[in-house]
This record gives sequence, C-alpha cells and structure tokens, in this order.
Amino acid sequence: MSTPLVFKFGGASVKDAESVRNVAKIIRLFPHRPMVVIVSAMGKMTNAFEEVVGHWSTNDLALAREKIGTIHQFHFAIIEELFDDPNELLSEIQELIDQVQYGLEQTFLSYSEGYDYIVHHGELIATKIIAAYIGKETPTVWQDTRLLVHTDDQFRRATVRWEETARAIKSRINQSKVNVVQGFIGASTSGKPTTLGREGSDYTGAVFAYCLNADSLTIWKDVPGMLNGDPKIFQNTRKIDRLPFNEAIELAFYGASIIHPKTIQPLKKKGIPLHIKSFINPTAEGTTIGGVDRATPEVPNFILKKNQALLQLKTKDLAFIVEHHLSAIYQLFVDQGVVVNLMRNTATKAMFCINHDPFIVPSVLAELTDSFDLELVPEVELLTIRNYQKEDELRETKGLNILLEQRTPEVVQFVFNRF
Repeated sequence: MSTPLVFKFGGASVKDAESVRNVAKIIRLFPHRPMVVIVSAMGKMTNAFEEVVGHWSTNDLALAREKIGTIHQFHFAIIEELFDDPNELLSEIQELIDQVQYGLEQTFLSYSEGYDYIVHHGELIATKIIAAYIGKETPTVWQDTRLLVHTDDQFRRATVRWEETARAIKSRINQSKVNVVQGFIGASTSGKPTTLGREGSDYTGAVFAYCLNADSLTIWKDVPGMLNGDPKIFQNTRKIDRLPFNEAIELAFYGASIIHPKTIQPLKKKGIPLHIKSFINPTAEGTTIGGVDRATPEVPNFILKKNQALLQLKTKDLAFIVEHHLSAIYQLFVDQGVVVNLMRNTATKAMFCINHDPFIVPSVLAELTDSFDLELVPEVELLTIRNYQKEDELRETKGLNILLEQRTPEVVQFVFNRF
C-alpha cells in the first residue's frame, strides 16, 4: 500500500454548504492518493443529537421527534444548496433519519448505549453529504467506520481493538480514491455502534494514521495552528510552531480543546507527526507536533474547562478517607462514565472536579449517599496553567472565587466560581 494522506475535518469546517465547498477545494490541493478524510458531524449537530438523547432518556418522545425534525431540515437545506439533483442522496439521508426515529423506541437500552446509537448518526449523515459532494469532481468512496474501527462495548468511551481495526482498515481502504470516513464512532464485537468519547474524531484520525503507517496526520481547524490558549477566552494568545509529543500529551491530558487526549499516543509510538492547519488559510504553515525536543516558542499554556462540578465526600462516621474508600469511589466513576479532571484528598475529605453531566451525576450521587456525606458545588470552572509564571497566575485568577487549588512546579490548577 502506498502511503496515504490522512486528513481530519471537524464540525466547524463543515458547518454549512460553503464550508463543504471549501473542504472539497482543500482536497483538490492534494492530488496524491490514497487519501483518508475523517469528518465529524456538521456544525453543532452532535449537540443537537445529544438533545434528542436527553429527551429520549426522560421519555419525552414528542420533543425528541421535534428535534429530529430540526436536524433533518438543517441537513436538507445544505443538500439543496449543494446539489442540482439530490433525490438519491436525500433518500439515503431519510433512511438514516428513520434509524434515529427507530432508536427512540429502544427504551430498554441503557443511557450510554442509547446515546451511542442515536448520536453516531450525525457523522453518518455528514459523511454521506460530503462524500457525494467531493465525488462530483474527485473519485471518492464513502466508507462505514463501524466496519473499520473495532472496539469493546464500553459505550460513550469505547476502547479500540487495534489488531482487528488495523486488518479492517488495510483491507478496505481504496488505493485510488478519496476515502471519506466518520470520526468519533466504531462498533463493538456484536456490531453495536460505539463512540470514542466526546470530540473523538481527532483520535479516529490518529487510529487511521497509525494503522496505515501514514507519513502524517493533518487536522484542519478554524485557527492558524495550535495556540497557547483559546482566543475566545484568553487575550494575547500566541501560535506554537513546533511542539514535542510529550508536551502535547500533557496539554491534551489537562483538556487543551484543540487535541483529543488519546490522539497523540498512537502517533508518538510510530513517530507520525501531527499537523494542525487552518482550513481558512490552507497553505499557511500551522503547527507541527513531533520531531522536536522543545516547544517553539516556549510559552505558558492556558486551559479552561467549563461545566464542571466540585464533589466533596466525607465518611459518615468521620473516619479517615483511605484506600478502600477511594477504590470504591473510582470504581463507581468508571462504571458510570464520570470524567474526573482534578482530585485531592485530605484525612477526612475527598474532592473531585468532574464534568457536570446532567444525566450521569445525579445517579452517581444517589449511589454515594448511603456511604458518604456529600456536597456538590455546581457551575464551577477549572483553570489550568502549564509552564506558568507568577504574573500569569495573578492575572488569570483576579476576581475569581477559588474553591480548590493544586500545583506542581510545571502546572497550577484552580477550581473556581465567579462572583
């Protein structure tokens, strides 16, 4: 197999008809084949499908169907703008919408399995549209990632089964065409759809690059490369030109939104560089991760996680929090899919900054309440500064109500709410 190009386009890069045209234009800049193009759900459609899941989980099927209708109209409008004769494509999209409607009837599924069944259709619909549009001028094939990425059955956070995945990808990728595949999704041994975790399309890109021994992976973003903070949140951000794998892994671990936490490890293992480039200015240099020992330039990095909750637990008999308590708590978190972003324990109290999932957290609290006295502080945020200076810390925490602070020589973190 010749070395393929592996590109990943996120939701912002395919948010409307003009964005789809731009993706096709970028692909035409790279006539080398084969090419694998990983695509996320369009625009904010993952959020929209998550709303469907929310209504399904509370048995409010009328609102769920109303939201599905909105989703259908969103995609229908894009198709109408892109194609002169879209009937065949509209039929394919209708079939996928019908599958989502069918999912509403599966009331016996767990929340996580139902989530994966419903939400993964966002990627299927997006790739059908994009493959059809690219195929108007470039030889293209739509591939079903559920047949390519094999996983376990841990819904919403599935683990890739690498050997089976590598065999499937190598055998199915078309050497002479652009292969359009879905990010974020896979399938279990029994064939049930799974997802790799929120924002998991970057990780899908790394899986394909690894299995195909690609020369590189390119992720196309709406920023000029990797910045040292989200420019929508932090002022005077700077572009990082080069970054070592290990530093990228650290930043992803702490929640840098531009990289999915699992993305870097498979690339590092095979020394495959990751390019982060702008789909607005595709010929600009961007950022390259890998192949260097130090970042260029060396700057502090700022990461803010919103929609967090601070969970504090004490034993009911005021005994010390010890290993068997923590083991039981973490096992529950694993079973329920709780994401812990910061943890600290004292003699009598354990504190966890967690993603405030509106469906998972209440059920976890219900299970913990028999053994622990609980305090949940909602609507908090988590600020992480890596490679910080004192002035960075003072500037970014001014006016914040700090609830929990944790630091190492390289990293300082603050859980806070705003006055």
